[in-house]
Formats: sequence, C-alpha cells, structure tokens
Amino acid sequence: LPNTAFLKRFRLTKEAFEYVLNNICLTQSDVRAVPPVLQLATTLSHLASGGYQHSVGSDYLIGICQSTVSKLTSHVLKEMEAKLCPQFIRFTPEDSLTCKEWFVQEYKIPGVIGCVDGTHIGLQKPTVNEHMYFNRKGYHSINAMIICDHTYKILAIDCQYGGAAHDSFV
Repeated sequence: LPNTAFLKRFRLTKEAFEYVLNNICLTQSDVRAVPPVLQLATTLSHLASGGYQHSVGSDYLIGICQSTVSKLTSHVLKEMEAKLCPQFIRFTPEDSLTCKEWFVQEYKIPGVIGCVDGTHIGLQKPTVNEHMYFNRKGYHSINAMIICDHTYKILAIDCQYGGAAHDSFV
C-alpha cells in the first residue's frame, strides 16, 4: 500500500507498524496459521474501523473470519499492553507523590493519584451487533473509561464496551 493509504488504513506509519511488530511477541502458533504481520494488521484495521470485526474479516486485504478477528484482536492487545505500555506508560513513585500533593493542595482531598471518567466515542452505525453500540443518548458509540493524572495526561483507557453498556458496567 502507498504510505497515505497505509496510514489511513492502520492509523500508523509503516515505520511505527514495524516498531510495534518488532517489539511485541506474536508467534504464528498463538492463533493458528496467521502470521504475526497479519495478526497486527488485522488488529489495527479492526481498531481503526471502529470495531466492526465483520468488515475487517471480509476485507480483501485481510480476509479473516469474524471469530478469528476477535481472537486476534484480544491476543494482540494483550501483547501490546504487556510489551509496549511499560515503555510508554509509567507512573513512578515521584509521579504518584506529585499527583497526591496537587490534589491535597487544590482540593484538600488526600490520597488521590488519578481521576476516572467515562465518555462515549461516536461511531458510524455498525453492520454487525448494531444494538450493542447504540447508546442512551441516541447515537452509536464505544463507552470508554479513561484515567488521567492531575495534568490531564491519560494513564489508562478501556474502550472494549459498546455504547449500549451501562456506565456502571464499564
């Protein structure tokens, strides 16, 4: 694919794709007969398309069934979390102390090291399991939980649930 098409498709440059591929441990035995490069491409395409596993699976570049897309996505994300997050997401004791001190100084609340909130990330209407993404606000979305520190730096995100999931479930 040309660079612009690759970026639009996977939301990463070719160089970033190679970096991720080389820094996570994907083996062909994890999901039968799917090479590591295709495991990563499938996962990134799935995430870039807003979670439509069926459209990724029927894609002419990937062509993997929906259930395999689901398994691959779960597996690759676990590997990315285990291998990449420690490199880029760090919460040192100093960061924790700074955050605690800030919340005490600003709001007189002791022991706070981060804030949790939820948001709906809008999507186009999915073609599969549409009901799982239609939220109470009347549009299709992913119901995401986000944790940030006192400087609004995002420390963690969980966006595995469709918009129909109740906030207390996320």
